Amino acid sequence: MLFGFPSPENVRARRRAQPFFEMYKAFPAGFFGRDDIEKGNMILLPPSAARHLTELHIEGPMLFRITNNAIGLSTHCGMLEFTAEEGTVVLPFWLLQHLALREGDDVSIESAILPKGTYVKLQPHKTAFIDLPNPKAVLENALRKYACLTKGDSIVIEFAGNTYEIDIIETKPHEAIMTIQTDLEVDFATPKDYKEEPTLQKEPSWEFREESTPEKQQGNLWGGQGRRLDGRPAQEPPKQEPKEREYDPRKHRLVHGVRKTQSNQPQDYWERFSEGKTLK
Repeated sequence: MLFGFPSPENVRARRRAQPFFEMYKAFPAGFFGRDDIEKGNMILLPPSAARHLTELHIEGPMLFRITNNAIGLSTHCGMLEFTAEEGTVVLPFWLLQHLALREGDDVSIESAILPKGTYVKLQPHKTAFIDLPNPKAVLENALRKYACLTKGDSIVIEFAGNTYEIDIIETKPHEAIMTIQTDLEVDFATPKDYKEEPTLQKEPSWEFREESTPEKQQGNLWGGQGRRLDGRPAQEPPKQEPKEREYDPRKHRLVHGVRKTQSNQPQDYWERFSEGKTLK
């Protein structure tokens, strides 16, 4: 996530420097009935972008840096299809919100080359996420729709009808990484809604004690010992240590990481793309 206020001159300079740099009007996926791309960070570009990328000989997987130039806020995303209307880019609604965009706002799309990720540290907003029976499987399935991850982003994962927001607080080897066809070591930070349970206070133990005197210590029944009213020795209740609920991130670490599978495109997808054939 980068901040700044680029001038028109800087935008034109970046257009000349980057292999691919275009300005588009941003619209949410639901606006075109494409709810299928809401679960991830893939975008739709117009057919003219496909022709331009072919001429530049940019190979897949294609990754882009998307920027709201009005406030200098940017992140990274992947490309799903070239089916958007000319002059527009279609984004998942969460990504539109993340970039503080409204329907029809201008965004810049530029090609990006990101290293394969080796490590990511996540912070769920809800403890309920790490309490799922198999959070690793949930992550593995959800991250297939995320071509890349950027430090500082907050992604959305849906599972069993529930929505979980997760912050990306650390990535290696770079602040933006590619997650396609790579293994990621995954750690969890303490969830945002986690609260320590209050420490239990011990209840006072009441017992009858007879004041000890030299006379009573010499053969007296009471002998200075704590006694019940019926004369039997008083027994203190067993001490119960309060149970503390501690969060240990090591217990929630995915030791073997998340294994990324091949992308959903056919094997000859990029070959057909470079030949200008219809992509399905």
